[in-house]
This record gives sequence, structure tokens and C-alpha cells, in this order.
Amino acid sequence: MIAMTDDKGSRIGVFVCGCGGQIGLSLDVGKVVGTAREAEDVVFVKKVDFLCHAHSRDEISEAIRTERLDRIVVAACSPNLYLKDFQDSIEKAGLNKLMIEMANIREQIAWVHFEDKEAATRKAEDMVSMAVAKVRLQLPSESGNVAFVNKDRCTGCGICESVCNINAVQLAPDKDYEGKRRATVNPKACVGCGACVSSCPTSALDQTYFSNKQMLAQIEDVLSRKDESGERPNVLVFNCNWCSYSSADRAGLMRFAIDPAFRTIRVMCSARIDPEWIIKALSLGADGILVLAGKPGRCHYETGNMRTRKRMTLLNMVFKELGFDEKRFQMGYVDSEQPELYAKVVNDYIKVVRELGPNPIEPTTIVDPVRVELPQGF
Repeated sequence: MIAMTDDKGSRIGVFVCGCGGQIGLSLDVGKVVGTAREAEDVVFVKKVDFLCHAHSRDEISEAIRTERLDRIVVAACSPNLYLKDFQDSIEKAGLNKLMIEMANIREQIAWVHFEDKEAATRKAEDMVSMAVAKVRLQLPSESGNVAFVNKDRCTGCGICESVCNINAVQLAPDKDYEGKRRATVNPKACVGCGACVSSCPTSALDQTYFSNKQMLAQIEDVLSRKDESGERPNVLVFNCNWCSYSSADRAGLMRFAIDPAFRTIRVMCSARIDPEWIIKALSLGADGILVLAGKPGRCHYETGNMRTRKRMTLLNMVFKELGFDEKRFQMGYVDSEQPELYAKVVNDYIKVVRELGPNPIEPTTIVDPVRVELPQGF
């Protein structure tokens, strides 16, 4: 197994797929490649016509060995199509299967933003940069995508145990902590929804593939490149992998036109979305934030979207108290087979944000309402 570096000094390889010219019809692939070369810790970038082909995946394995790559970004189609195959390819070269991130530049960019090639290219550059920011902080785990506990932070409150539907989290007296109750996650039972992680009040829980640091890194990365021209708002859309993200893929397959003025952050379940991510995004100047969960009663993890609705309703009340227009943060419901609805909800929300105008909070200025920040050392 290849040794992993820490989050400083990573050797990241980026592979950009042309999809036989399909992606290049709607965005400038060459520019995406060039921008990727400038990203921090990226030491190898290559454009390949068909990354899904077996011989192309073998090229990834070979590059890992020859270039001593320890993390990989694949900019291509949806992770719901080929992520498992790409994970097999990096494992073949000696990397842990989690050391890869995919940027969906086909279904969710090239095939829905075909009306504005320049905007589609900017979005593809951003999504690749966000993938680099996420994978830079990725650490190997033999357990796959699961939650884990920092028992030094755990207070034994039991919230995590109460929100886990599959009994993967249990509290019990721990002899290493003077018999006080501490949470334990069974990695063989955990399904990686992340509901327990986002519900933990002390940040004692985290996740191996969707860690708090990784998710915040994506938010910070994309909002650090705010469009000063004012041509588009800065909108973040959080998509549930099984529901709204799948509909976003279908919208691409059906070539629905969607306004490119948003960037997508994928989670396995909307219940994983931490209110602190939303607070951080608004404090960094995001103009609008849209959380898209599956419809109640249709959650892949049974009740994840119901927990999301309760949490986000309370969060919206907090934002109103802080002086934010409640329209800057909204939640919607889109199932996996509703591409028309996905396109409509996103387009309608971006229109709302355009009417609201820029976020009154600028990260470098003191304005009213007071800037909201996460605690130091988070």
C-alpha cells in the first residue's frame, strides 16, 4: 500500500475526460485542464478521451505508480456511474479506494449548461478545484465511508444513538474514561448516511469520506473565487446522492437547460448537512443556499430527510433573527426520478437570489448583520 502524506505535501493527479468530444461541445476542456495544473498540490494532469474505458483506467493506475500520486481527481461523468470502477483502478495501483474524488462535468455541467459555454467552463473549473480541495484532506480507511468517534470529545449525550436507524451507534460505559458513557460506531453496520455526525453537538463524530474539514474546504474554495463582475450570484446547492443528485444526472441526460449560477456539493444523505456549513457559507458571502432532499417518506435511509427538515427549519429561524432575508436559505424536495422538477426548482431559486442581490455580508468588512463565524480550531 502506498504511504499517505498529510494534508500538506500531497501529490494529486487530475484526469479530465473528453467523453469523445461530448463534453467539449459545451465547455472548454483545455481551459479546465490548464486551471487544474495551477491548483495546490496537483502534480499531474492529463486529458483522456474516454476515461471509462478499461485501458484508460489502466493509465490512471500506471500514473499513480510512475508519478507517485497519492490522491486522484477524475473530472468526467457522474460518480453514480463509474466511481466504483475508478476506485478499483486506484486500488490496483496500491492506493486506498477512498483516495479519489469525482467532479461531474458531463451530466451536471456540459449537458445542462450548453447555452453558455463560458459560464459552463467556469463552473467546471470550480467543480474540479472543489474536488481537489476535498481529496487533499482525504485519509485512507479500510472501513470505507463510515462515521467514527473522537471519544475525547464525546460527552455521552446519546443524540447520535437516537438518530441512527440501524443501531450502528451505541453508548456504553467506557473503562478508558472512568466508566463514563461514550459512543462507539460499528463500521460493519454503518451505512455512511452521516446523520449522527451532523447531529453531534460537540463535533465528536466525523466521517471518513465526507468529513467536516472536507466539506468546509469545498465551501471555502469556491467562495474564495467570488465573481467580482456581478454577472452571476454565488449559489450553493447541496444534493442528496440518492435523490436530488440522481435527478440532476437525469436532467443532464435529458438536456434540460439549467442556469449555471450555482455550484453543487454532494452528500450521501441530506441529514449529513451540518448547519455550521450553511453558516460558514453565508459568512463567506454566498448569495444563496439551497438544500435539496428527497421527498418525505422516500428517503434512501428512511427518515434522513425528515431530520433534515426539522434541523433546517430551526436554522432558518436563527438566520431570520440574525437579519438575513429568509429567501437566502431554502430547502426543497426532489426525488431521484424528477429531473424536470430539479431543473425547475434550481432555476426558480436562482431567479429569487438574483432579485435579492448580493449577500450583504462581505468576509473582509464589518457590516450589519454581524458576520457569523465558526469557532477557532474547528
